[in-house]
Amino acid sequence: MTKKLVTIAIALGVLCPFVRAADEDGWIELFDGTLKNWQRTENMNTWSVNDDGLLVTHGQRSHLFYTGPVENADFKNFELKVEVKTEKGSNSGIYFHTKVQQSDWPAQGYEVQVNNTHSDNKKTGGLYAVSDVLNNSPAKDGEWFTEHIIVQGSRIIIKVDGKTTVDWTEPPGYKHPQFAGRKLSSGTFALQGHDPGSIVYYRSIKVKPLAPRKTGTLKVAVLTGGHDFERKPFFEMFNSFKDAKCTEVQLKDHSEIFEDLDNWDYDVVVMYNMTQNISKKRQDNFKALLDRGIGFVAWHHNMGAFNEWAEFKKIAGGKYYLKPTKEGDKEVRGSTYKHDLDMAMKIADKSHPITKGLNDFTIHDEGYKYCGFEKDNHILLTTDHADSDRTIAWTRQYGRSRVCGIMLGHDGKAFANPNFRKLLSQAMNWTAWRSK
Repeated sequence: MTKKLVTIAIALGVLCPFVRAADEDGWIELFDGTLKNWQRTENMNTWSVNDDGLLVTHGQRSHLFYTGPVENADFKNFELKVEVKTEKGSNSGIYFHTKVQQSDWPAQGYEVQVNNTHSDNKKTGGLYAVSDVLNNSPAKDGEWFTEHIIVQGSRIIIKVDGKTTVDWTEPPGYKHPQFAGRKLSSGTFALQGHDPGSIVYYRSIKVKPLAPRKTGTLKVAVLTGGHDFERKPFFEMFNSFKDAKCTEVQLKDHSEIFEDLDNWDYDVVVMYNMTQNISKKRQDNFKALLDRGIGFVAWHHNMGAFNEWAEFKKIAGGKYYLKPTKEGDKEVRGSTYKHDLDMAMKIADKSHPITKGLNDFTIHDEGYKYCGFEKDNHILLTTDHADSDRTIAWTRQYGRSRVCGIMLGHDGKAFANPNFRKLLSQAMNWTAWRSK
């Protein structure tokens, strides 16, 4: 398609669906045949769109940063597919988790190399200066090829035309010996214009945001099992959360949702289950989700889940002891519960996004007492009721995930309480990184 036809198509709205919406597989095209939603820096004439609607880089060093609306140009977990063609001796690159920088090479984020025959021995498909493809490029000049970049948690996979060239996991506390900003965080994408001797063409740049997504419908897995509950008001409450798609996962084998993560597509997991068994594999998979940054809300019955897994208390921040327990060198008594309490709730942190817009309130609910709580919890909600522990709601971080614990929420009276609904809804959004 020529540049003129691209312009006409945009005016008619033909190309808009590729910019504004994902296709059936969740891919969103970021390049519409113009430089709209892209910012050039330094030597701006290095970047142009030719008569065939191709993005061309040819000139002095310059970078082209995505600044459009998709994910607010702030990507964390994603797949990116870029269609590229190089001429002989050309060099370019694809940055991710970076930010707009007016000059020099981007200081933040990782670079994926685009170089088939340039003198630099770091070739196409490598994670530059981290996990390089040396000397022999998997692609050829003069032919279109696709670089496919997958970032999920601490793992980076790069493929060239479907063949894996890099599968690298960033170690905890990683520090690059040369580039301080070369580490996983979140950010936008940038294409590199290298030098006047390089001519590189791009014709498609499409992304698939992976959970947790920062925009769009919030996808929530609601885990149940191990304890009865009032289903009708429970789902009436979740159906009232208009910007969230909440899917019940009834656990039949205690924790089977964590057996295989290949098709995981949830931004948040809300645990209302009180199931107990979780294998080492499932424990590791759950912690892998937390390393991705998946939101976690540990809610009511869940305080009594996985009682034999000691690490779960550190993850959730609170535990209902089903029986007297030895924790380290300390003997802990069993926790207690009492139904039908009218409890006065006090907002401990009114500035937090989870408690935003809430004032002190009273709720008819069940109280737990003699539970265990992690000392580094950030307390949001408390009560002075004699049949309940003081701590009612809290936040913490585990891995890259935000965690919120909520003791409240036993039955239909609690589910119908507008203060509780607001608390739970805002907890889901905060753990999904949709509020600061």
